[in-house]
Amino acid sequence: MLPALPLTAILIWLIALMVDRGPYGSNSVLLIGIGWLVLATVGTVGLVLAGGRWARRLLLALLASTLVPALLRQFDTAWLVAEVATVLAVIALLSARIRRRVRQLSSAVGPPPKAVVAALIPLSLPLWLGLMPREANGWVLAVALAGVGASFLYSRTIPGGLVSLRFGLPLITLALAVPAGLTHWLTALAVVGAGTVVAWHNDVAVAFRPLVEQGTTYAIPPELAPREILDRAGIDEQGRRV
Repeated sequence: MLPALPLTAILIWLIALMVDRGPYGSNSVLLIGIGWLVLATVGTVGLVLAGGRWARRLLLALLASTLVPALLRQFDTAWLVAEVATVLAVIALLSARIRRRVRQLSSAVGPPPKAVVAALIPLSLPLWLGLMPREANGWVLAVALAGVGASFLYSRTIPGGLVSLRFGLPLITLALAVPAGLTHWLTALAVVGAGTVVAWHNDVAVAFRPLVEQGTTYAIPPELAPREILDRAGIDEQGRRV
């Protein structure tokens, strides 16, 4: 119940923006909705299934981002309900129950922290662009979706995923400087620039292409193999099926 409160608060805020967009246009609300829902879902799954510290911090950051529309949007019943839900979600994330769920040490089998950050930064691009109190045009939507696509390719280790983080997304951002508008372009440039710096870390490349060597096998004569192994394989000392 408690881990679901942040996602619930995000959904209530999204409904509040649909009821009254305030200074935001329809495209901006769309970007905010994509950013909030995708990141909140990732954070909730990471908190429930992996107990990741990064997931708890991500959810707290998302709840903090609701302050932007809270300050720009007019006060009404939807605003009040969303604020109450946000406060309850923050209390839940800071509670002892959630802290016990969160892993205190880094996982020995999970991806390195920088690899997680490299995937989350481009995934947050729609939210950063949507929160700008200026209407987003189609070019801004294209940059935002490119960030989501690059994060998906990398996190799923699809061929080209690492290249998209290091080269593809920065080039797309630079190319759309004029049509996207100065405010959105500078925002995208800052976010993508930070993500590109992290993407060039060795841990990010290793997480995408693990340093695993192909193993080799050697045939062992049946008479030299331990008896229990032969019994499990269902063969006798001459290598015949029994």
